[in-house]
Amino acid sequence: MIDRIIRTLCLLLFVICVNSTLVSAAAKSDSLQLIGKVFNNKSVVRGLIVNVYQDNEKIKSVHVKNSNRFRLNVPYHSMLTIEITAPDFHAKRFILDSNVPKTVRNTLKYEFDIDIFKEEEIVGVNTSILDFPVGLVAFDEKKKIFKRDKKYTKRMKKVYLNLWNEAEMIKRSSELNE
Repeated sequence: MIDRIIRTLCLLLFVICVNSTLVSAAAKSDSLQLIGKVFNNKSVVRGLIVNVYQDNEKIKSVHVKNSNRFRLNVPYHSMLTIEITAPDFHAKRFILDSNVPKTVRNTLKYEFDIDIFKEEEIVGVNTSILDFPVGLVAFDEKKKIFKRDKKYTKRMKKVYLNLWNEAEMIKRSSELNE
């Protein structure tokens, strides 16, 4: 009798383990893997957090270790905002349209790197432009990969460089006046 109960419990445990493995595998095949690197040319970025928003509601938050490299899965068929933030740095965001054709069955990846401004690097300028996303990312049906909108990203990069240049000019001007 005890032998039969032990066998039943072992079988039940086996079924639970197999089921959880299948559920986990299914969840990964129905998501996009983001692989990112965050940096700043002048400072070490510590306390990095990657937030994922869907319909303005935070659905995931990942605290990144000192390497500033991360991987996280986000759901397909969603319009997402990815926010990169750290203490003493201005947050950067990009919009990710994770819609893919129904025929896509495997996990796709999107790799990117992003530079964030330290707050002290852009003192004295209007930083409201930083509230806008720096990039737009969507699935390219021809190439079967996720790609950034190069035209939009190029425009935003120019705006960011102008912002940084303006801050540098203000900094130099104040140093000359001292």
